[in-house]
Amino acid sequence: MIVKSYDYSSLITDSDEEDACHIIKGIINSGNYFTNSPPYQTKENLFARQETVWLKYRMTFLTSVFLYLGNEHRVANMQAWSFMTNKESQPNRDVLWHHHDKHGMKGLSGILYLHVPDITAESGTEIAPNGPERDGKFFVGPNKHTWNIYPSETWHRPGINSSDDYRYIIAVDVGYYE
Repeated sequence: MIVKSYDYSSLITDSDEEDACHIIKGIINSGNYFTNSPPYQTKENLFARQETVWLKYRMTFLTSVFLYLGNEHRVANMQAWSFMTNKESQPNRDVLWHHHDKHGMKGLSGILYLHVPDITAESGTEIAPNGPERDGKFFVGPNKHTWNIYPSETWHRPGINSSDDYRYIIAVDVGYYE
């Protein structure tokens, strides 16, 4: 399976998710988000922040990466960000297909759903392992307290949010050495 899921319900709590959403909303409200990508994508590396909640997310993400790879690897260039989107702020999904090329380095990406107001099969992330123009697309998540890990070069896009309420996610990229 190209996407593997790792459940941390025994470690990550609803309170952690509320704290993370509150911090993300503060970042967005301060104007520290990109305007040339989907709306409300944070600019700063969330995993560089000092709040304790980010330690949990950082360490569970790295553990998931090592479990995905089957052993520990030296990692580089770990970047974490968030999206805060609702049906009004979500642009045409056809323009959102993308992948995360690591420029010659092996890489993995991960997504964790902090808050999904309208939980349906299509409200997670749509994966296109054969590219967006070909068959074989499927949706992953959204499962609470769970990291979904996949190769960075995999085409994907945000799922469908049909709610006025905001959806919050954490997305991460990391390069690794074999």
